[in-house]
Amino acid sequence: MRAIPNIQFPDAEHFAFFFEDTHLLFIVFERDARRQLFLIRESAGETVILDFPGDLYEARVRDAIERIFFVDLAEEAHDQKRLVMGACFPVGNEMYGAYYDRESDWQTLYFLRVTGEGEAISLEAVEDPEEHRIVSEAFTDRYQGVFVIEV
Repeated sequence: MRAIPNIQFPDAEHFAFFFEDTHLLFIVFERDARRQLFLIRESAGETVILDFPGDLYEARVRDAIERIFFVDLAEEAHDQKRLVMGACFPVGNEMYGAYYDRESDWQTLYFLRVTGEGEAISLEAVEDPEEHRIVSEAFTDRYQGVFVIEV
């Protein structure tokens, strides 16, 4: 087996996330506004093995998340937060995004409901306590072995 080189992109940001049950990596090159999407095949320590997801799957994922991957969230009496998607997952017949603050730790998640698709896609805050509980439980059940989730 040939050695795998240590490849780094020093001028890019890396964002690992889940689309349903698939672990993906978005590599963002701000200078050229270019985004590359890869499958994360394996991850152990500082080694991450990537693969190309295929044109059809990449197009499907990009159509579903590209316009809503980065979000600016304005809350009353709080500074605006710059959020990034950590997961996009179904709950019943609805899709939801779990977002975290790009400029702080990953301890706080914000759940947003995905409405529409393609050009008409948008996000709505999950404000109803019962809906929030259901979405939170679905997230915890789905990703418990992946994320450190404190209840």
